[in-house]
Amino acid sequence: MQASGVQVDGSVTLLFQEMKLKKSGKKAVFFGFSSDEKYIIVQEGKEILSDDCANFFPRLKALFPENKCCYALLDIHYVTGESKKQDLIFVMWAPEDAPIKEKLLFASSKPYLKQAFSGVNKQWELHSQDDLTVDQLAQKLTSGKIKSLEGHHL
Repeated sequence: MQASGVQVDGSVTLLFQEMKLKKSGKKAVFFGFSSDEKYIIVQEGKEILSDDCANFFPRLKALFPENKCCYALLDIHYVTGESKKQDLIFVMWAPEDAPIKEKLLFASSKPYLKQAFSGVNKQWELHSQDDLTVDQLAQKLTSGKIKSLEGHHL
């Protein structure tokens, strides 16, 4: 059992492995706490499929809850000056109006989920919808110039 008392559910690790190997068919997946707060689980229905990614960014933005913490894993495609790239990015969503107890549990559980996502080096921590922009995501992906990100020309 982890220090926070929360464990990463096996379905989370399995889904991560599938996304890493490009076998999941998912572009974005959300994770949260089980009702008893003992596990980090896949949030059913909170996903964007790879073959259904029209208007990706507005749809992604709509999936983040207003006052509840969650984690997400995004499979992002982008173009730099040199080439086309694809990266997984680990997102931590802790909105300002989320309950303090939930934010503490969220923060203390994050290292264990990050550990389960081995090899994912990019992360993005968000606290408000204002932080959730294409430009901010581009900055988290690379220090170089991104020409386009998920169909958005920058």
